[in-house]
Amino acid sequence: MSIASDPFQFDYRRTSTLNFKEVFHAHPEMEFTYVHTGRGNLIIEGKAYAIEPNTLMIFQPFQLHRVQIHVTSDSPFIRTVIQFDPALLKPYWASFPVIERFFLDLQQQTNVIPVHSIRESEPIITLMGTFNEARSKMNTHEIKEEFHFFLLGFLRQLKSLGYKPEDNSSLPARRHHHRAEEVMQWIEEHYHEPFRLEQLAEELHLSHYHVAHLFKQATGTTIVAYTQATRIRHACVYLITTSLSIPEIGVRVGIPNPSYFCRVFRHTMGSTPHQYRLHIHKRI
Repeated sequence: MSIASDPFQFDYRRTSTLNFKEVFHAHPEMEFTYVHTGRGNLIIEGKAYAIEPNTLMIFQPFQLHRVQIHVTSDSPFIRTVIQFDPALLKPYWASFPVIERFFLDLQQQTNVIPVHSIRESEPIITLMGTFNEARSKMNTHEIKEEFHFFLLGFLRQLKSLGYKPEDNSSLPARRHHHRAEEVMQWIEEHYHEPFRLEQLAEELHLSHYHVAHLFKQATGTTIVAYTQATRIRHACVYLITTSLSIPEIGVRVGIPNPSYFCRVFRHTMGSTPHQYRLHIHKRI
């Protein structure tokens, strides 16, 4: 994952014809992804959810997540991705306080349901197609301006559907990977400590082999890779919200060797920690 050069991204009906397996990642932007076609699962912050056609996925800033879609020749993965810096909307909140409150709940509350079923015929989905068609006739400056109004309209439509952060009335069936979720929760509590598979396995009352196997089977990645992704996610938060030095942040997220921390961070985020901090602060 690399730092985007623009504060927003709109990718209409992006299509994958091969199996789609993301790595676990997190980003500072807010993201809405609507699945037009495709079936698979979403793993987000230690929980797993089924993904089906007509599913809207909502990702808050810094939520660690991974999407896996089983793609066949008859069933490609088609989705529309909306990703943006929440600060883009700050100038508009004085005029739209109700939408502001709704958006801040989506962005910040801990009980936001990450998946929501919405029919293609709903105005909110039609709005995405309308904006995509209109932007083909605009120059770059016009697109940036219109994107703000598109976002406000999108949020207004989402609110009109009666969506609430705690509402799970139309939640797609959840897939239970109970023991794998226990592993992810354990990592969230211990990511800042030196990682020992023996300690994890002992506390979950599983063998080393079994815990590693079930986690890979359920998530498609290794425990070590997930631990590193968790550490980098927390490092991003420290870089943005504190003035701690980069070596200090490395220590706090369980990677005390500064050069190794910078190497892992660059591999994951596409930039050094220092570059990442400067880039984000320029956007705030």
